[in-house]
Amino acid sequence: MIDEDRLLTALAKLLKRTKADGASVCAHATVRRVFRFAYGAIHQSLVQEGVNVIVKVIRDRRVGIASADTLEPQGLSRCVRAAEQIARYSPPQEHLAPLPARHRLTATADHVPATLRVTPESLVGSLKRLFHLCQGAGASLAGSLVTGEDEFAVANSAGVRCYAASTVAGAKLVTMFGRLSGYASGVHRDVRRLDLDALLKRSLSQSLHRREPVTPPLGVYEVILEPEAVGELMAWLGSIAFGAKSLAERTSFLAGRLGERVCDRQLTIYDDGNDPSGLRMPFDFEGTPKQRTVLIDRGRAAGVVYDTAYGARFGRSSTGHALPYDETEGPLPLHLGLAPGRTTVARMIRACRRGLLIPRFHYVNGLLNPREALMTGLTREGAFLIEDGRVTAPVTTLRFTQGLLEAFSRVRGISRERRLVADPGQELGSAVLPTLHLAAFRFTGRSEHK
Repeated sequence: MIDEDRLLTALAKLLKRTKADGASVCAHATVRRVFRFAYGAIHQSLVQEGVNVIVKVIRDRRVGIASADTLEPQGLSRCVRAAEQIARYSPPQEHLAPLPARHRLTATADHVPATLRVTPESLVGSLKRLFHLCQGAGASLAGSLVTGEDEFAVANSAGVRCYAASTVAGAKLVTMFGRLSGYASGVHRDVRRLDLDALLKRSLSQSLHRREPVTPPLGVYEVILEPEAVGELMAWLGSIAFGAKSLAERTSFLAGRLGERVCDRQLTIYDDGNDPSGLRMPFDFEGTPKQRTVLIDRGRAAGVVYDTAYGARFGRSSTGHALPYDETEGPLPLHLGLAPGRTTVARMIRACRRGLLIPRFHYVNGLLNPREALMTGLTREGAFLIEDGRVTAPVTTLRFTQGLLEAFSRVRGISRERRLVADPGQELGSAVLPTLHLAAFRFTGRSEHK
């Protein structure tokens, strides 16, 4: 762990090295211990450590951005000089937003020492136990187990000083039995609360089935989407619709429709970086505190997220959703949530006459027609056919092609229970999502192989 004083001191010294009109610097330090395994054996064990520092300087309304992968003074000095050189040759920006004003924010409540203290031997022992349980059931196991730590810090020449430290533990499990496979994932700040046995049970429940997979006819089905499947769709919605850049460029389905009803009344979608049930991140990469932002309010288009640049463009305050300075996607929601409903998954299944239960999607493409949120993708492990209120048979891989506005206009149920969905090994952010029962979802292709 670098710690708050050392990290903020390094950033403060960096700011003093530039004579620009304004400067801002953010740093993200990470540690990840990763185990990957398959067929009852760990085939990869590694520790990844890194730090990324991004500097933004402003001189004569010109902006320069440079990055470094070190906290060494010489490397940071080169980074500042590069940013200043880039600013010198960059075009002036007519509408340049000011840097966030002076404030200080420290957040360490999500830093759980037990996650850092867990030994490799303990993690290996947990995995061996899972291997034995799978072997006893006649199944094999693959997946990954990750523990780690993050430190974020932001400082600027206007007096912003922000620091947050957190830990994370996550697992992905894929169980295989004959032609069937199952999947489960989980994540928590505290490794002691990562229930690997419950994840294995969920995955095995999808793969240990006496019936061979069937290939249903293509067409429109009711679907019951579990949180991981909802999460894949929501991530795409965040990227193509819920950021101010897509609104400005009128590629978002919200453009020109704010205040209108675009979905079923049961749907409320928001972004909340301070939600304790998610992987919190209290400020963005500009150091602006995150605000809870409602995006869809009981089916109505309610708004998008902003950083300082797009906030100034729209006459709004930043909602605390700036990405790193070198990103070009504009502000994006990284902590999406879908408000819970009143039913249970069991009731959803009983209410479904003929449909599909889908744990997750993959290879989703949300760029077919962003104005209608038209997407395509594939089902994966654990998809089952539902007939007359009963889960009857596993199904082979199917391809969907569906506009989400259309699908979300007919919601038959939303579960009370929600699950945290995140991939701590590959990306920032998280989502807190329920299971979703939709009246119609179109499947347009198939694969005969899992």
